[in-house]
Amino acid sequence: MRLGHHFMESSALTGQLILGTDKRNPLFLVYADEDQEQLHVYYGLELLEVVSADRNDPNFKMLVGRLYNAGLSRRVLQGTFQVDPKTIQRWGRALRCRDGRELVRLLAGRRAGRKLTPEIAAYVRARWADLSRGGTYGISRRLVGEIESVFKVKLSQETLRPLIGNLKRGEGLAQTTAGGLPRTRPEAAAAQELSAEQKETACGCSPGSPAELPEVSLALASSVPSLESAPQTLWCDHAGVLLFAPTLLAITQVLDPPEPRFKQWLASLLLGALNIEQTKFLNWEDLSRLLGSVVRFAHPQRQELERVANETSLQALARFNARQIAADQQSDFYFDPHTKHYTGLQNILEGWCAAIRWVDKAMHSDFIHTAQGQPLYFETTDNFADLRERFFAVVERCRRVLAWPAERVLTWVVDRGIFGKEVFSKVLANPVLHLITWEKGYEAQNWPPVGGVSGSMVIERARNRAEDVRSYHLEYEDRTWPKDERLRQLVVQATNPNGRTIQVAVLTDDRKRAAREILRLIFCRWVQENDFKYLDKHFGINQITSYGATGYEQLRAQVEDRQVCSAQAKALQVQRRELRGQQGPLLLLQAKSEHQSGQRQKRLQQLEQAPALDPANQERTRLRQAQTRAQSTRQARQEQIEQLSQQMAELEQKAETAQKTESRLERLIEEKMVRLEPNKKRLMDCLRVIAHNAFYAALAPFKKAYNNYRDDHEQFRQLTQASGVLEVRAEQIVVHLLPRVNYSPQLRRIIAQRLDQINEQQLVLPDGRGRRLRFRLANRSEVKLSLENSS
Repeated sequence: MRLGHHFMESSALTGQLILGTDKRNPLFLVYADEDQEQLHVYYGLELLEVVSADRNDPNFKMLVGRLYNAGLSRRVLQGTFQVDPKTIQRWGRALRCRDGRELVRLLAGRRAGRKLTPEIAAYVRARWADLSRGGTYGISRRLVGEIESVFKVKLSQETLRPLIGNLKRGEGLAQTTAGGLPRTRPEAAAAQELSAEQKETACGCSPGSPAELPEVSLALASSVPSLESAPQTLWCDHAGVLLFAPTLLAITQVLDPPEPRFKQWLASLLLGALNIEQTKFLNWEDLSRLLGSVVRFAHPQRQELERVANETSLQALARFNARQIAADQQSDFYFDPHTKHYTGLQNILEGWCAAIRWVDKAMHSDFIHTAQGQPLYFETTDNFADLRERFFAVVERCRRVLAWPAERVLTWVVDRGIFGKEVFSKVLANPVLHLITWEKGYEAQNWPPVGGVSGSMVIERARNRAEDVRSYHLEYEDRTWPKDERLRQLVVQATNPNGRTIQVAVLTDDRKRAAREILRLIFCRWVQENDFKYLDKHFGINQITSYGATGYEQLRAQVEDRQVCSAQAKALQVQRRELRGQQGPLLLLQAKSEHQSGQRQKRLQQLEQAPALDPANQERTRLRQAQTRAQSTRQARQEQIEQLSQQMAELEQKAETAQKTESRLERLIEEKMVRLEPNKKRLMDCLRVIAHNAFYAALAPFKKAYNNYRDDHEQFRQLTQASGVLEVRAEQIVVHLLPRVNYSPQLRRIIAQRLDQINEQQLVLPDGRGRRLRFRLANRSEVKLSLENSS
C-alpha cells in the first residue's frame, strides 16, 4: 500500500492512539503525533481536526469540552488529557454558553481577568519611542489615558510599572515599519542597513528616484572573465545557482589540495546539465565569474573525470554528503537497489529490470537512504552477487567509509528481495544490525485475530498542501513468528483513505522496539522508491557517464568466486523442461481420449441389449467407427509419449555423468563477460546525490511557506536557475535575480522573505575571494538595456 506519489516527501506523520472507542464513544479517535505537540481527531476514519496538545491552548480546551458534551466519560477524558474533571465540566459548559464574552472568560481560566493583554503591551512598546523623546516623567499617566481611549480598558499605573521599567532599561524596544506595525531592533537595524545601501544606489537609483537597476551591457565578456573589485554591473545567466554558494564552496575542500572540478560539476547539475555533454548549453563565461577556474569543453572534462575518479575522491564525497544531511545522528535507514536497463553493446550480466518487466542487461546501484528519504550512500555494481549477498557487504563498507563506530546499532528496512532463512540467521548473529522486511508469501488470516488486536495507529500524508491530509489506519497483531520463534511478526490490517483494506505481515529481529515505530518505517518506505524517480528526472542518476568496461579476468582479485550450477547441467535442465513441456499435453490428451473411449464402450454395451431397431443400429455403427479412429490416434500418441520418455531417460543418464557445479568466475571469463567501469559513474552520481540533498535543504523553508505541493519544486528550481544582474562592489556583490516566470504578488512576497533569510546567513561568493553575497528579487521593468557596437 503506497502512501503517496510525491517525490521525496518524508513528512508522513505517525500518530499514537491515546483515545479509542468504547461503549460511550463509538466514533471519536484521538492520536498524538510523535513530538506530542499536536492531537489529530478522527470521526470514524475521517480526519475531523488537528489541535495543539498544549493544555493552555483554547483549541485544546474546546476539544475536551466538545468530547465531554458528546457524552464521553469524564474519567476517560481525565486519564487521556490529564485535566481535572471539574475543569472539563467547566469547559463543556463554556461551549454551551451563548454569551461570547463568558465563553472567552471560561476558556481563559485564571488569565481571564488580566487587563494588560499582549495587544496593549505591543501598543505601549510601539508608542514608547515617540512619547519618551521629551523625557519619561508623566509618561505612565499619558499611556493610561491613551489605553482607555483606544481599548476601552482602565489600567492603573501600577499595572504598567513593570513594562515601563523594562522599556526604560531598553528591553523589548520596537520600532515601527512603514505599515505602522511594531518592528524589533534587529529588523530595524536591517532596515537601516538597506536604507544606507539604497543611498549608495544599491538598485542603481539615486535617493528619491524610482527603484531601477543600472544599465546592463550586453557586450561580450573578456576572454578571461572575472568579477573585479571595482564597482561594475554585469548580466549573469546563472545567478540563481549562487543560492547554493555554501555547498559549492565547501565541496572543493573535501580533498587536499582543494578540487575545483567538484564545484564546477555540482553547479552544472544544479543548473540542469545532467551529464558532461549537456554542459555545452551552459554559459561558461558567467560560471567562471561565479566559481573561478572552470574547464569548458566535454573532452577535457572527461579527462579531468578520469583523473579524479578514484577511491579517495569517492570516500571523501560520501563523507561530505553524510555530514550535509547529519547522518551521524540517525540510526534507521532504507536499503534498495536501483536498476538501470543497459542497451549498449558491452557483454554485461543480466538482471531483472523493473522498467521493462523482464530480465536483460542491467546495472545495479545499491542505495542507502535515511528514514527522511535522503540518499546517503550507494555502490554501483552488476548482478555477479545476489542482493542477499551484496546487502551485508554494502552495509559493512558504508559503516567503514563513513567512519561509524563498530558498536553503533543500525536498523535497516529492506523490501521482500532480502527474504531468506540464511539472511535472518546472519542478522540474528549480528548484535549491531536490525532488519525490518515484509514477509514473503504471507496468507491473510481472519480479522480481528483470535488473541485480539495488539494496537492501532494512523499514518497521515499531506497531498497538495499541508492541510490536505489523507489518513491510513493500521491495526496490528504483535506476536512471535510461528515459523521461527527468534523473529517477531507484526500482522497488519491496513485501510487506505478509499476504504480498501489489505493484510500484510512484517518481520523483524528487534523485539524491543515499539511496534508503531517499526510500522512507520516500513509503511513509509515509498520515500526511497519515489526518490529514485526524482533523482533520475532532475539529476540524471540513470546516466551511464562512462562506457569503459573491465573484463572479469582483471576482476579476479575484486570478486568473491562461488560454485554455481554448471552450464552443462543448466542446458540439460532446459532440455528436460522442454521435453516435459511437450509430453505434458500429450499425457493430458491421452487420458481424455481413454475416458471418452470408456464412455463409448459403455454405451455400446447398452445398445447391444436394446431391441434391433434401426436407429440403434446406426448409433452402434457410429460408435464403433469412432472407437476405431480413437484407437489409432491413441497408439500414435502413445508412441510419441514413449519416445519423449526415452529421451528424458537419456538426459537423466547424461545428467548423472555431467559436471554438477563450476566456478562462476571462470564461466564468465570463458564467456568474455565484462563489468562497466564504475568509478566515473559513481563519482558523478555522488555529486548528483549531493546536489539533490542541497536542493532539498534549500527548498524546505520555501516549501513550508508556499504550501503548494503541486509545483513547489518547479517554482523553487526556476529561482535557483534564474538569470540576474550582479552589482559588484569591493566587499559585497548584490545579486538581483530575474526569473523567467511571472510570479504572483503572494509568491513574490514568499520568495522575498526566503531571500531575506538567506541574506542573514551572509553567504560568500564561491570563487574563493570571500566577498559577501546579498540577494534580491528584481523586476524586469527595473532593467535598462543597452548594446555596445563592437564594430
